[in-house]
Amino acid sequence: MRSKKLKILGGLILAAGAAFLLFTATSDCTTVNGGGDVAVNVSELRPGSARLFCYTDSAGKRLRFVLARGDDGKVGSVFDACRQCFTFHRGYRVVGGELICRVCGNHYPIAHMTEGKASCIPASLAHEDDSRIVHIKATDLEAGHALF
Repeated sequence: MRSKKLKILGGLILAAGAAFLLFTATSDCTTVNGGGDVAVNVSELRPGSARLFCYTDSAGKRLRFVLARGDDGKVGSVFDACRQCFTFHRGYRVVGGELICRVCGNHYPIAHMTEGKASCIPASLAHEDDSRIVHIKATDLEAGHALF
């Protein structure tokens, strides 16, 4: 009888753990498309805020990236992956003007999101910005394929 209860309890704990990992490991992102150039309208992106985006490369891999507008009005871009923690495929959460690594828990204020802490550094992504539209080359996105 006791063995059966332990098995049931163990199963519940495993199911709860799996649900937690699924919830924390996925990022809600806005899908973007483009051929050689991906154009993202960021006119609604307010200072101190960030949004997650997804681009599907030619191999069918979903590549995630973050666009964030600093308090100075400039837009920054990074992959939704850390140079150290990317092997876990967990990325970042965006909370209260910060990116938070889902693996190590480091917090990155949007204004300093490319600086990193210790070995956890958000992977940079080149872009061009005219304050309303951000342009990212598809080749730059696809160069980050190994991060996902």
